[in-house]
Amino acid sequence: MVLITTVLFLLGPYLFGYAIDHGISKGDKQVIYKIAFALLGIQTLRLLLVMAQSYNIQVIGQKVMLDMRMALFNHVQSLPLSFFDKNPVGRIVTRLTNDIAAIGELFSAGVIVVIGDIFIIVGIFVAMFMLNLKLALITLSVFPIIVIIALWFGSRMKNSFREIRRKLARINAYLNENITGMKVIQLFNREKKNYDKFDEINDDYLNEQVKYIRYFAVFQPAINMVSALAIGLVLWYGAIRYMHGFLTLGVLVAFLAYVHDLFDPIRDIVEKYNIFQGAMASSERVFGLMKEQPEVDCVISNPAREVSVKDFKGAIKFENVWFAYNGSDYVLKDISFQIETGQSAALVGVTGSGKTSIASILTRLYEIQKGTIWLDQIDIRKMEKIGLRYVIGLVSQDVFLFAGTLRDNITLFNPLSDVQVLETIESLGLMPFIDRMPGGLDMEIAERGANLSVGERQFISLSRIIIYDPRVLILDEATSSMDPISEVLIQNAIQKATQGRTSIII
Repeated sequence: MVLITTVLFLLGPYLFGYAIDHGISKGDKQVIYKIAFALLGIQTLRLLLVMAQSYNIQVIGQKVMLDMRMALFNHVQSLPLSFFDKNPVGRIVTRLTNDIAAIGELFSAGVIVVIGDIFIIVGIFVAMFMLNLKLALITLSVFPIIVIIALWFGSRMKNSFREIRRKLARINAYLNENITGMKVIQLFNREKKNYDKFDEINDDYLNEQVKYIRYFAVFQPAINMVSALAIGLVLWYGAIRYMHGFLTLGVLVAFLAYVHDLFDPIRDIVEKYNIFQGAMASSERVFGLMKEQPEVDCVISNPAREVSVKDFKGAIKFENVWFAYNGSDYVLKDISFQIETGQSAALVGVTGSGKTSIASILTRLYEIQKGTIWLDQIDIRKMEKIGLRYVIGLVSQDVFLFAGTLRDNITLFNPLSDVQVLETIESLGLMPFIDRMPGGLDMEIAERGANLSVGERQFISLSRIIIYDPRVLILDEATSSMDPISEVLIQNAIQKATQGRTSIII
């Protein structure tokens, strides 16, 4: 389709020249009529093809953007928690939104359009050389100037655009952090200081944008000057050749039309240059994220034997376990203990002693550096994580809830019936929570559970774990910061939940 539209585009100036030399100059109306109708038909056909091409390009760009965003989101979900400990949420969101959009724009308004422009440039030069060799060489002589200009500005614009993306990610990270922590900001009267800090970050972003605009503002006129130079040289030399009878008027007019049309796709490529620079900077960041290693499923390959999730009883054994979040700064050092099937164990210690870390490594949210953790005499590193996390249920003190209904947050959008959900809640003695929820299971939960109390959030967290009937239950300060009534209800629910299960209470 691109090739056909290019050929149709190139026919225009040639037919104009032909009409001048064989129609207007000789007074042949038939030739003029035929050329006029031919041009009308060519432009109509080209219009229809360009419309179809534009539609297809946009659809392709959107599909590419969709596929890339889905692939990147899937990859992000596979990354270990240590990655999220080191990277702000706003930066990751920028990769999934702004950077993917920039790459998508490259496909929808960049690559294919530029390919069409290149076809036109090559086609025009072929037509020029066929019309007049000397005039074509004069036009070609200005191209080294364009290459020098493009190379000089190109490297500077690329570096500037990379900085723009980096500073935009910083803005997103700062906004995400402050909106999430708005309660603390308002309680400690941090609004003015945070405003000043955000103003400083915004100024950095603005200064880099102005720098990039300055480059582009000079780049475009420089190309226009080269275009004017080429047209001037062709007009001067062509007029001399025409006056001496070496060139027909039609050929000169057609050639000038080709020179004028030659710089339209060049200008278009220049205008797309910022898209290319943005896409290149964004692709570096997206592919950098894609290079991050996902969490390993089975750390030790070739497990000794396949074990069904249903076969696990829940016996736990830590054997000389060492663990550090970073390098050799160990949080747990040479830890060993054993919990038999169905037993409950309490982990007691000062803040920062590593109690929560034990829950994290037992569920393999993080990997240990030394030692072995056994589950029913199976090294958990030989187990697939999806199976391990069906066996072990964790109720954390920090409950994360999604925007949706109460039912959605208990089932986590899995196809479980209301009967199953209500039976689980009833078995834990937590129906009082349901009774005071307006709408029951259909109650709308705000993002992060902002419209619920601490006790209500823990009720949801405990219910969503027990409904999957894990063999091992870990309770990480599940009753902290609760009102007395809610604490009694949750404590009674915990007693019922731990019956017949191996339990670790922190």
